[in-house]
This record gives sequence, structure tokens and C-alpha cells, in this order.
Amino acid sequence: MGVDAGDRGHGEGGAAEHWRLFVAIDLGAEARAALANAQSALRRQRLPVRWVEPGGAHLTIKFLGGVERGRVAALIGALHGGAGAGRPFVLRTGPPGAFPNARRPRVLWLGLAGPLDRLAALHRATEEALAPLGFPPEDRPFRPHLTLGRARPDAAAEDWAGLAAAFAALRDATPAPLPVEALRLMRSELGREGARYTTLATAPLGAAAAPRP
Repeated sequence: MGVDAGDRGHGEGGAAEHWRLFVAIDLGAEARAALANAQSALRRQRLPVRWVEPGGAHLTIKFLGGVERGRVAALIGALHGGAGAGRPFVLRTGPPGAFPNARRPRVLWLGLAGPLDRLAALHRATEEALAPLGFPPEDRPFRPHLTLGRARPDAAAEDWAGLAAAFAALRDATPAPLPVEALRLMRSELGREGARYTTLATAPLGAAAAPRP
């Protein structure tokens, strides 16, 4: 699935149109339900958090930032190349956590478990495929997670008093499967109601390799 990147590539006055893009993995129904259940448990603590809408949640592999629309076709080609070398696999949801910590968090997240080495390899293949197009590998380590929500700017230290106990109660939750079958090139549009996500292209894992018997 692709997008016509050639038409309307420039806005008024000839200025190039830029799209906010990233590469991600779709969660699937069961992982989305696990995300929603974790949010529901944490909401009872009345935490100062802007919660992510589970229907639009995803596992981010690489954030690309503002990209000229005319470059989308090249990105799709590179993404197919990076995904073609891999094979589908299944992760599962894990315990919750926070960046930088649960005492004064900025981001609350749900962890991942399973063949994380294969996820790391897919991340490396994606970075290598996109580097020739001007998107160099990130300096910071790849820390895969599913974002539950982000702290409000006015949050105080005492607002998080119950977070550690809430996290502890979630650690025994039944893991949900998260099939990793394709990479998606996605567009994010920010608005008053939050971000709206559009899938521009899907690159199935292993599509460039011979089919399995």
C-alpha cells in the first residue's frame, strides 16, 4: 500500500509541503486491550497524565520528523528493503514503567517481552535502510515501549505518591501477544483534539525473501 507522493508536492508559493513522519509497528487488538486495561487501572489513582488513545497507539521504531512530501516514495522503497530481510515474530506486553523514573515521571509506559533481540535487529535494519536518505541512526539506545500517557506540565512531586503501588499491582497482569508482521510509514497530524495518525505505507516483514513452505 502506498501514497501518491508526486501530486500536490508543494504548497502555495512553491514552498515544499512537509509531513511529520515516523516508522512504527501496529499493536493488534490484544495488545491495544492490554494498554487500555493498564490505563484503566492507573486512572483510578487520578494521576496528572494526558493518556494516549489506545486506538491510535503504536510501537515506534524510528521518528523521522518533518519530511518533504516529495520524499515519501523513496522512504517507502527503503522501508520495504529494511523489512524484507526480517521474518515475522511475536512479542508480548510486559510490566509498566516510567521515564525517567516513577518518582517524577515524564512518560508512563507498558514494557515489552519476548524476542527483543529480533526487534532490535529490525530496528537496526530500519536505521540502515533509511540512513542513505539522510536519516542517521540515533545516538541514544533503542528502548522499545508502549506509551500509556505523558505527565501534565503542572504536575507536582506529591501527585505521584501512589504510582509505585499502582505499577506493582499491574506487574502480574496477563501478557498479551503483539505480532510483529510489518513496518508502517505513518504520518502524524497534531490538532486540538490530539494527534491523528495515517498509515501511508505498509512493508511486510520477509516480503523480499522466498516464501516459507
